[in-house]
Amino acid sequence: MQPDPLDFWKKYELVSSSQTYSMEKSKSKICRYCDKTDKETTFTQDTHLLPELIGENNILTFDECDKCNKLFSDYESSFSIFIRPYITLIGVKGKKKIPKFQSRTINRNEETRTTLIHKKDNQKELHIQSIDDYSLNTKDKTFDIVFRKPPFIPLKVYKTLLKIGLSLLPIKFDKFNKNSFAWLTNRQDDLTFIPQGFITSLKRRSFTEPSAYLYRAKKIFIGKEEFPEYILILCFANQIFQIFLPFSDEFKKIHFEQRQLVLNLFPAFVFDKIKMSQIVEIKAYDFSVTTSVTENHKISFSYQDAQINIPEKNS
Repeated sequence: MQPDPLDFWKKYELVSSSQTYSMEKSKSKICRYCDKTDKETTFTQDTHLLPELIGENNILTFDECDKCNKLFSDYESSFSIFIRPYITLIGVKGKKKIPKFQSRTINRNEETRTTLIHKKDNQKELHIQSIDDYSLNTKDKTFDIVFRKPPFIPLKVYKTLLKIGLSLLPIKFDKFNKNSFAWLTNRQDDLTFIPQGFITSLKRRSFTEPSAYLYRAKKIFIGKEEFPEYILILCFANQIFQIFLPFSDEFKKIHFEQRQLVLNLFPAFVFDKIKMSQIVEIKAYDFSVTTSVTENHKISFSYQDAQINIPEKNS
């Protein structure tokens, strides 16, 4: 039986989004993330609700100190590596320009590096030096490319997303999420959270501007089932990411043992022009890993016209 796409909205309601976000600049400076005042830290940097690496945006926040901004920039370095193939393929302009993708080398040999450059008029310049990094079918005009990502830390990817989610959290709920803020800023070592993130790649659409939405469960408990309290949806390029924020402090005190955790996913396919009968791929990713990892990411796509200077492999 296929899941009901409307089931998500039966369970969750929108509480905040980047499109409705408003933060007034105040004279009294207190960092929302570390609780330090302007007498203890500085507030000289322009800080964004959404990282500029997922697209130019002018949604500024005024409650993030320079020290936390530097910490979050470190998290975003891993996030940038994790999403870079999509950013370059779609042509998402960050602070200055569309970034170039460069794969990690094999045994530090520069002649094995793949490079992708997004050029004018949506053209791509692709340099593949390792025969194992592609599969080409000129008859069908399709090919697969393996993007060998440089090292990154999955937990930092999750913390980048968590920071966005906590930024969208209505301030009246901050007092119930102190542990999440403390863990995000490394003032607390451990925190129980749902490590899985879910990623949908759209086939027929991409976003001209990034956006984020925070949903809250209408009910945390229904019978013997329990539901994550908050879900963050992040849209950029042709990607839709969703993660679950940690349970707030008030719900952590409630005994969960006899209940089953149910993960209702946001039906990201609503952004694509597809029929209900079509299969939609949603990738699950474990963001709990705290050490540096590498990943080979294969992307399949078709082309209409291209200058091909690489041989087609024999079957």
